[in-house]
Amino acid sequence: MKKNGLWRLAMAAVFVMSAVLGGCDQVQVDAGAAGPIGSPTVRPQGTISAAQMGARLGLGLQKSSAHSATLGNQVNTVMFFADPGGVAYVNGVKISPQGGIMRVGRVIYVPQSMEQQIRASLRAIPRPPVRGASPVRVVHATPTSSEPVLKYGPVIVDPGHGGKDPGAGHNGCTEKTIVLEVARMVTEMLRASGVDARMTRSDDTFVELNDRAAKARQVRAKLFISIHCDAAANRGARGFTIYTPETRRRQSSAFAAAIEKAMLGTNMSSRGVRGADFRVLMRTTCPAVLLELGYLTNRYDARRLASRSYQIASARAIANAVTAHLTK
Repeated sequence: MKKNGLWRLAMAAVFVMSAVLGGCDQVQVDAGAAGPIGSPTVRPQGTISAAQMGARLGLGLQKSSAHSATLGNQVNTVMFFADPGGVAYVNGVKISPQGGIMRVGRVIYVPQSMEQQIRASLRAIPRPPVRGASPVRVVHATPTSSEPVLKYGPVIVDPGHGGKDPGAGHNGCTEKTIVLEVARMVTEMLRASGVDARMTRSDDTFVELNDRAAKARQVRAKLFISIHCDAAANRGARGFTIYTPETRRRQSSAFAAAIEKAMLGTNMSSRGVRGADFRVLMRTTCPAVLLELGYLTNRYDARRLASRSYQIASARAIANAVTAHLTK
């Protein structure tokens, strides 16, 4: 028994020494990050949490989710998106370089090197007038809202199904849940880019097909995109598919091409652009597409559709395509 205990102690010592000598400088323990007591978060080297970045910049942490964090004060909004091509926005304007933003545990981490560029892009907070001083004429008014300025749109983002209608359900995945998560990210990314993006549903509720299209008509939307997951009897069917209104294919062709080009960047294969008489497409008047992100009936596609990385990547692709189409 004593011999066994000494062997374990020796092996533990070897493990510790190998960790010290073998590249452990790539991570650091961040005891200040949010997490369960007694389980500090390991953060990538050269990064700080979004909250710590906010403290350095004089910004409060307004919102944090599984894929993004938002900092702000009365005149500024800074948004970080953690995905394979992590990107940051300051007051709706993308800053560079991209990358290095990531999620560890429940915390979003950002490169410390971003601080200078973000600081240079922040708006100054107006000082209150000095009592008795002469009034000063304001030539350029400074926005007082921390929300991004929405210059483009409106764009309707439609997560398919919802509520009593779960959509496809295969390989442990449910369509309505996946597409809602992707649609939320698309909407958030678009708004950070200055696009007035609106969802047909923002939670697990059922919305009639006619009402989804009607919302696009009511707000005179510039674009409409409905997000779904596919299913087929052929379990070998894979890839994303894009549909446009059968009777208005030419009107929506450029938008569909932008979506396809961006989605190819996710390394999901394309099954092409097709015409269809889906009601949400046929009853809209603006360029409209219905995007099937992949097949839940295919175990490889289903695994990707359920993964956070693919959901973020596809949301980023959709947001980029929408922004590119609106600003071309």
